[in-house]
Amino acid sequence: MLIQKEDSQKKTNPALLKNGVNTGGWIDQPLTGLKPDRCKEQLELVLSRYKPHSLSQIKNAGLMHRVDTKYLLPASDLEKLLAVLPPYYSVLEIDSSRVFGYRTTYFDTPEFGFYLMHHNGKMNRFKVRHRLYVESGDLYVEVKHKSNKRVTQKDRVMLSGASLSNERIKELEAKPFGGRNLRLVESIVCSYARVAFANEENGERVTLDFNLSFHDPMGEHAGVSIQPIIVEVKRKNNKAPSALIDLMGKYRQKPISFSKYCIGCSLLYKGRIKANRFKKTLMRLKRVDDSGPILSAPGSAPIH
Repeated sequence: MLIQKEDSQKKTNPALLKNGVNTGGWIDQPLTGLKPDRCKEQLELVLSRYKPHSLSQIKNAGLMHRVDTKYLLPASDLEKLLAVLPPYYSVLEIDSSRVFGYRTTYFDTPEFGFYLMHHNGKMNRFKVRHRLYVESGDLYVEVKHKSNKRVTQKDRVMLSGASLSNERIKELEAKPFGGRNLRLVESIVCSYARVAFANEENGERVTLDFNLSFHDPMGEHAGVSIQPIIVEVKRKNNKAPSALIDLMGKYRQKPISFSKYCIGCSLLYKGRIKANRFKKTLMRLKRVDDSGPILSAPGSAPIH
């Protein structure tokens, strides 16, 4: 796979830089109801009631072979959701921090071939991306495969100095395509904040992503942001237990099909690429964004 590298001369908005790294400005986009200058501080305080875990303490931390279930919640519900989960999950902690910034650069063919595979309902589809962990500066190349059984398989390799010369990386990127070298270009940049939970007893993983923003790597389209929280439950299979899925059922919340990449492209390149398949999700996204809190008071719907 041939990847068109970022133009090193391309200008970056200084407001989006944190310690020299382009974060997409995730820390500067406060959640509803949280003070702009204390967003991360307040969340860290709420998360302090959770038992922490490190990556080394969790077996199969990334759960590379899994089934995903996703939900959308208003940003105003984040603290309420966090208030009812401590009995069931521990939270990832790295260097005393429990809220982390992510910056993901997605790659596609110039004709948005991967996007269109998803749009057209094709199984055995792929996504290729570079993922930057803002706080650590670690950078990975990742290839995600969604099988015709709707199971997600993720392979990844750490990039050393953002170099693409490593033979293992080339092998990983070409493997899904029968070893063919496809010409891929940067298609979209997605930045967001994440809190990650685990239930080691059943192998479940849960992530809460918020303050999502999407940017055009070429700078030809204005960036867009969304406020709702993306709740994702990752399990070995659909029969595995999940306290969070049980909780969402009690609140009458239905799962949603949500791809950050596809929704980001639909919003960022509106009118330029087909988006009919995602209209229902986009409408639901707007409804959740416009709504007040969905969850009732913390503790009012205990999990049994």
